[in-house]
Amino acid sequence: MFIAALLANGVVSAFDDDNKVLIDGPEVDLTLGELRKVLLTVPEDMRKMILVQPKKIRNIMDTTYMAKVAAQRARNKGLDKDPELQARLWNFELNLLAAAEVKDVQKKLIGNDVDYEAAARELYLMEKDKYRTPATYEASHILLTTENGEDEQALEDRLRRIREEIVQGKLDFAEAARKYSMDEGTAEKGGSLGTFNEGRMVKPFDQALKNMKPGDISEPVKTRYGLHLIALYKKTPPSVKPFEEVKKELIERVRKKAENEIKTDYWLKVKTDPKARVDETLFESFVAKPALLDNSR
Repeated sequence: MFIAALLANGVVSAFDDDNKVLIDGPEVDLTLGELRKVLLTVPEDMRKMILVQPKKIRNIMDTTYMAKVAAQRARNKGLDKDPELQARLWNFELNLLAAAEVKDVQKKLIGNDVDYEAAARELYLMEKDKYRTPATYEASHILLTTENGEDEQALEDRLRRIREEIVQGKLDFAEAARKYSMDEGTAEKGGSLGTFNEGRMVKPFDQALKNMKPGDISEPVKTRYGLHLIALYKKTPPSVKPFEEVKKELIERVRKKAENEIKTDYWLKVKTDPKARVDETLFESFVAKPALLDNSR
């Protein structure tokens, strides 16, 4: 707001009532035109929201008036003659105008009615994997391990017998997990692993899930953790977000890419312009003993 208030004096009035005084202060006044100028410094999307909120407009009016009072007091003290402050204001204006120039070039080269949809579709096809949603599973398991010294074949046989009882309806899977599973983290929850994405589990476990249908009870599956019996309850197949769902995001990316290419090319041409010659002797003399302020006066 401080910089906006300082620069506001240089903007040409656009409305007949711009000179009307909003705040009549003992040191400075704030005009309606100055409030308009400050509101124009707010990004357009935020400005639209602010302009329908009187409290926010009043807050901006008040803070701008306070900044103008402080700025006037600074001028009265001669602070506006401070070399560092002048340099900052000069640099601010320089970069603001430079950005406006590049934006103007971008608009002229691109235009306002460019159809980016074809380029966005091409980008979508190139990056289709990025928009893939993996399969998800809801499953439980019973784990038996050889940590008690039991032979692996004996474990597998025991797991098959447990499976047979579950399949025949003699034993509920959750009940069996609580009774037999050696996975302490899931046994008390009936073996529940919750819902998880494809690829989260170790490869043999994941592969078994891919070959199962909801309601299936797997044969014993061997992993580095031991032998598992898996119950699959729900399976959501992998999918790809349709183009229409990501179209807006892709068009924005394509537009920004075009703008960045123009910007890069613009600055490269300015920097490498053969007509712009550096006085290397003068430059090396400066960097050898840089002096920013003349203290001899």
